[in-house]
Amino acid sequence: MVIKEKENIITDMAWERLHERFKQDGLLPETNAPERASWRVTSRPEERHGAKFIAWAATVAVLLTAVFSALYITGRANDPGKKLLVLHNEANAPTLATMLRDGSVVYLSEQTSLQYPDRFAGDRREVILSGEAFFEVNRNDGCPFFVDTDPATIEVTGTAFNVKSKDRSSFLLSVRDGEVRVSLKNRRQSVFVKAGETVFLDAERQLLSKTDSQQFDGNFKRIHFKDERLGNIIAIINTHSDSIRIKIDPELENRLLTIPVTLGNNLPEIAEIICLVLNLRRSHNENIIYISKKE
Repeated sequence: MVIKEKENIITDMAWERLHERFKQDGLLPETNAPERASWRVTSRPEERHGAKFIAWAATVAVLLTAVFSALYITGRANDPGKKLLVLHNEANAPTLATMLRDGSVVYLSEQTSLQYPDRFAGDRREVILSGEAFFEVNRNDGCPFFVDTDPATIEVTGTAFNVKSKDRSSFLLSVRDGEVRVSLKNRRQSVFVKAGETVFLDAERQLLSKTDSQQFDGNFKRIHFKDERLGNIIAIINTHSDSIRIKIDPELENRLLTIPVTLGNNLPEIAEIICLVLNLRRSHNENIIYISKKE
């Protein structure tokens, strides 16, 4: 068997594993057509490879059409000249992850929207949230981070917390690390929430605190990335692995990728999918997986 035929067989097997993984995780759109129809075998290896790639790309495109939307908007009522990006996660969608330019990471739950600038300017980092999200804020004592919600404003310098706020009558915030200041907009009330504590609005729209140490158990196992820089994707998934790490060539960091992943210690499988989608190569040395361009 020649080398080209071996490569085709390996590639076909990899696509089959990817298809099966998407099926198991519920990431394939439902269809009444026979399951194997889009994975038919053609007469020539190059046609077979192309057909599988097109089928995979079409599957992901349908999935993303139903799950995500990302767009540019211009400003807010009180700041009409400010250009913001909007990232929106639809109903019944896995968590959508993104890394902001300051290195902070945001995990958006379903039916959640985040508005944020492409680059933070001045001595203030500010985003606007509607829905539920988990924030891991990169520490910067000289430039605090603000999350604007309907009922309250959240201020931190560097911490990790989860916030739910869909309208003016609903608000709940739990802190995993550090300390967060929450200020109501309709009255002069501010509270500081520490690690292991939760603050919420009661019936009289007062901020009350309680201890809730179980708030973060099992947070965000299955996530998606939408048009995310490869460097950001690698940085995020590496933080969820206990031993293995992925490293990429610096020239690949700005490649954009849309991909679903299951976080944990399955980095070899994630690296394989990344290489298949972006036509890259990988090598393994002890606990490091290297991704680079094909020679």
